[in-house]
Amino acid sequence: MTSVNYYQTIFDKAGDAIFVHDIDSIDFMDANEAAEALTGYSKSELTQMSVEKISAHSHGFDFQHALRKVHQAASHEAITFEWLIQTQDLRHIPVEVCLKIVEIEQQPKMLALVRNISEIKKYQYQLQSKDQYFKMLLENSGDGIAILDTQGKLLYASPSLQRILGYRDRFVLNKNVLSVIHPDDRMDVRQLLFRQPADDGVGTIHYKILHHNGKWCHHEATFRNLLDHPDIQGILINYRDITERIDAENTARAREKQLGHMSRCKTMGELSTALAHELNQPLAALNNYVGGSIIRIQNGLANTKETIDALNAALNQTHRVNGIIHSMRSFLRKGEANFKIHSLNRLIQDLNPLINLKADQGGCTIHYELGVSPMSISADETLFSQVIINLVFNAVDALQKNPEGQRDIFIRTWQHHQHARIAIADNGPGLQGQNPEQLFESFYSSKTDSMGIGLTLSRSIIENHQGYLWVCEGESGAIFNISLAAQERAKCI
Repeated sequence: MTSVNYYQTIFDKAGDAIFVHDIDSIDFMDANEAAEALTGYSKSELTQMSVEKISAHSHGFDFQHALRKVHQAASHEAITFEWLIQTQDLRHIPVEVCLKIVEIEQQPKMLALVRNISEIKKYQYQLQSKDQYFKMLLENSGDGIAILDTQGKLLYASPSLQRILGYRDRFVLNKNVLSVIHPDDRMDVRQLLFRQPADDGVGTIHYKILHHNGKWCHHEATFRNLLDHPDIQGILINYRDITERIDAENTARAREKQLGHMSRCKTMGELSTALAHELNQPLAALNNYVGGSIIRIQNGLANTKETIDALNAALNQTHRVNGIIHSMRSFLRKGEANFKIHSLNRLIQDLNPLINLKADQGGCTIHYELGVSPMSISADETLFSQVIINLVFNAVDALQKNPEGQRDIFIRTWQHHQHARIAIADNGPGLQGQNPEQLFESFYSSKTDSMGIGLTLSRSIIENHQGYLWVCEGESGAIFNISLAAQERAKCI
């Protein structure tokens, strides 16, 4: 037969705290060593106390509360609940209590098995804190987060939905978002949902979506297929409203276009005297040829060959005038950018009348060194011409300090691998120690009568052509370089 000491040892050495107390008074009758360690009281001290003495009654764990738990346990086989005890040094420790009625010396007593759950509570608190942390991030994030199924049904929307799009989540959950996607973008979004394979990384998309106020908004979104993720089971979308950015970009483009037209008009203004002179010469010659022919015919002195020669000479002068006017009209054209495939050399040659006008006005000599191999580029003729004219005119201005007869400008074209290159070089003073990149900053100019927008605008135009414009120091003078992607010659117009 097992001795009493055997059971007493098990009771005393048990890992969890064990209390025995009276059912009615809830006074302690016995406690083990773990109970002493937990509460900080000795067994002799505990047996002089009730449950209330070691309970955190300031937090609602008082005598009446404890008594209700005991009576509840008395009517059941056992109950388990959480409690907060107060130790001898006034610390509060969360515990899990299991109460069960036991017969001791034929008297019903309450056995309380008490386990310290401080670590569990600490872990739970950390999880709750993390949940609150991520919830706060979602609620205050500038971006929106949504989860969609493959049909476009909204499974989840972060609280930022209302701020970004004006919709309350309870009104749109389980609704199909494709109904508010702009018709032009709906197919792209649908294909994204249908075809995005799992584990395909993060993708991006731009689309327009209808705001609650009836306006179309521009959104930029990243997406990831998490259909196989047990906690997501959908396509995760992180989206942001970029309407202001798009509007700002459109406004900037409109201003740049307007600025470009103003710059071209200014260029024509600078050439007004030279243009008048250049047009006056062929018009005067035209007047002489035609007028002389009329007089000779009227006086009966007309010779058929001489008359035809005079009329052909007059026709040549009209071609000359026509070329100048065509260059001017093309250069001053307004409207949206119109990219086409052009012969690079032909674009340069079409600018000859304007380039030569400015060169003659400034006493400069233009040297054309155009590549022999055909090169084609994708360009808007007006905008590209504006860049070339601006660079040549800058070179003419830079050469005014050179003596007459020593003002040379070289316009070169050649193909470098898959790129068409243009270089405009002069034998002027060069950069004179200036930072090359500073020349392209807005409102920077070495000329007192300039707004300082020419080079900035030129670089912007070339970048919009998917190219690059830069400047470097030559052996004498500066060299402005342009690099553009070469296109197939068969498409050239």
